[in-house]
Amino acid sequence: PERPATSAWRSSPNDDLVRQAERVRQPAAGGVTTSGLPRRVPRANLVPGTAQQQSHQSGPAVSRAPDDVRGRLTNLRRGIAQGRQAGTNQTGSYPRPTHQQER
Repeated sequence: PERPATSAWRSSPNDDLVRQAERVRQPAAGGVTTSGLPRRVPRANLVPGTAQQQSHQSGPAVSRAPDDVRGRLTNLRRGIAQGRQAGTNQTGSYPRPTHQQER
């Protein structure tokens, strides 16, 4: 089963944005300074239009209600205390660090 060859690539709404961005590849310069560096032209390399807003969440939505936050912090404190207590019950060949060594 052979596919017929298509003569044209399908256009996309982003094609125009890509063409606009390609124009910025060669930035506009306002001449050259006495030391040979290109002179910057403020706002000369801007692409017309606005940036598209992407809606993405960085993580799960977590309640910020005071009671919920207090509960999470309490659980964190308990976990830290349990970890420290579990560390004192283990015996090993290494001495336990002193308070000064933990800093």
